[in-house]
Amino acid sequence: MSASPAHKPILFLLDRSFEDGQLPGQRFFCRHSLLLEGALSSIDGLDAQLDVRRIGFARPRREVIAEIGEHDQSLPKLVLPQGVQSAHASGVHEDRQVVSGAEPILAALNGLLGIPVAHP
Repeated sequence: MSASPAHKPILFLLDRSFEDGQLPGQRFFCRHSLLLEGALSSIDGLDAQLDVRRIGFARPRREVIAEIGEHDQSLPKLVLPQGVQSAHASGVHEDRQVVSGAEPILAALNGLLGIPVAHP
């Protein structure tokens, strides 16, 4: 897979710390995004192979909508470059497969980039 930014998979994560307007006065993290943050920081070179975008909690999430449409703004998401396929894809938007959820994303990255898998 090309290392050019236009040809990298896009990994959308929630910001590392965020507020939820429905639960004022508290700070939160997303456990699913945090799992992927751990992979990014511990697997050598992984972050360089992805276009990582951290997104605020509030909706609408315009940057996500621009890439995969308005129908599903839940995160984390991995948007594959056009023509790249994964058995772990959960949907397609404009001829680009999308993978939803931390575990399927890690499995997709194993198949695409050869990252290690979690020990059973």
